[in-house]
Amino acid sequence: MGIWEPFDPFSYFFHTILGGLGILGAIVALSVLKGSGKHIWAGRLFAFGALIAATTAVVFSFTEFSGAAISSSVMTFSALGAALFSLRQKRGVVFWGELLTTTLMGLSFLWLTLGVVMSIESGLWLPPLLYSLFPLGLFIGDIRFLRLNQQQRSSAGLSRHFSRMAFTLAIAVHAPLVTFADELPVHPAVAFFGPFLIWPAIVLTFKRRQDKGRLALAQR
Repeated sequence: MGIWEPFDPFSYFFHTILGGLGILGAIVALSVLKGSGKHIWAGRLFAFGALIAATTAVVFSFTEFSGAAISSSVMTFSALGAALFSLRQKRGVVFWGELLTTTLMGLSFLWLTLGVVMSIESGLWLPPLLYSLFPLGLFIGDIRFLRLNQQQRSSAGLSRHFSRMAFTLAIAVHAPLVTFADELPVHPAVAFFGPFLIWPAIVLTFKRRQDKGRLALAQR
């Protein structure tokens, strides 16, 4: 029995259609002026779609367990939460929310590390090992961010927001490609790791725009 088979078309709608709309929302958010009304609403659509897709993936795994789906979903929850809290830097609830998202990312790393250990005997340990480096890097980044003071957190918040949203988009694209990897005319490694190139591409593009903006302000 496949992971999808026990579920009715309503489940397909929530996972596939809303997840797809979320990706479209991400494309719109990337193409319009950052901070504009369109960007905010498109970003919310993406976050909602990614959240629904991650939640339903966890539900599906209760019928047929999928370690990859669980790890991707938990990283999605963590990255989305971190992206949200990055723009809200008042202490209190936000700090505890940041602590929760950091913990989730750390648990994702431990989960994938366990997968590496369990895969050693089969010889297929390299993919989960490489995959585990993503949550490890984000977890270290989260720890460093939590240790910043209020002013430093506010200064780094916008860049962190875009980084986490870009990582969430990479996971959103990664999930369907892995699901249908056997039907695609590409090497499985390309289908598995290729989508994560979206993450640094978006981050570097955003950084270049930031640098240009700062240079333009300095020249005035």
